Amino acid sequence: MKIKTIFKIVIAISIFQIMPLIISLFSPEFRLMLASDTFGNTPSGDAMQMFENFALVLSFVFTGVIFHMIGSMSFTDESVLRRQSFLYFVFFGFVSSTDLVAVLQGSNMTAPLPVILLGLVSLALLYYSSKKGIV
Repeated sequence: MKIKTIFKIVIAISIFQIMPLIISLFSPEFRLMLASDTFGNTPSGDAMQMFENFALVLSFVFTGVIFHMIGSMSFTDESVLRRQSFLYFVFFGFVSSTDLVAVLQGSNMTAPLPVILLGLVSLALLYYSSKKGIV
């Protein structure tokens, strides 16, 4: 499979994963719905402020990574693209590991299951493209 195609798939998955947080930045009702999953039916003002900061930071970080992936698609050398793919694999691995550890610990401070599974799909695709991807 082509590395650039895998990058496009991972970009689409990343946008899909981060979309709820971006929506929560503009919709107080949606923000309350997401925050109440973790903080209970009536989250405190401090909890809501923490959630807003979390959503803002994570949205910007993932937007930056998405644009970095778009920029890396301009490379044409297979070894460079494979190295980039491995570096993205490492980044997404650390991002995914936080949710996986929380799930194993039984914490309710995790992303929803579909988001976790999509993160694992991204990891698998990036690892595959770092080993067997073609230009």
